[in-house]
Amino acid sequence: MAFGSIELTTISRAQDYTTIKHNEDNKVNVDQANFSEQFQKTTEQNIREVRHSDNTRWHENKPDAKEKGNNKYSGDGGKNRKKQPEKERVVVKSRGGFDMKI
Repeated sequence: MAFGSIELTTISRAQDYTTIKHNEDNKVNVDQANFSEQFQKTTEQNIREVRHSDNTRWHENKPDAKEKGNNKYSGDGGKNRKKQPEKERVVVKSRGGFDMKI
């Protein structure tokens, strides 16, 4: 029975391959742990931080038609917009024709 060169070769630095394989297998667990830690930190920060959306005095804003409101449109609808004159363009059209060989 003859042994070929492929059968007799060994993997050099097999420790590197086992480390890489181990890291690939544990990637999902490590990613989940990192996500969990980040979520926990964000939650704790939101508990200690005053956020703008938690404005407790929102009911004191009394809209009145006499005063300027928050959502007032400030434009004029384009009535005073300067119109730019249209520039003349030269469009090159393709030449028509056909080619015939006999």
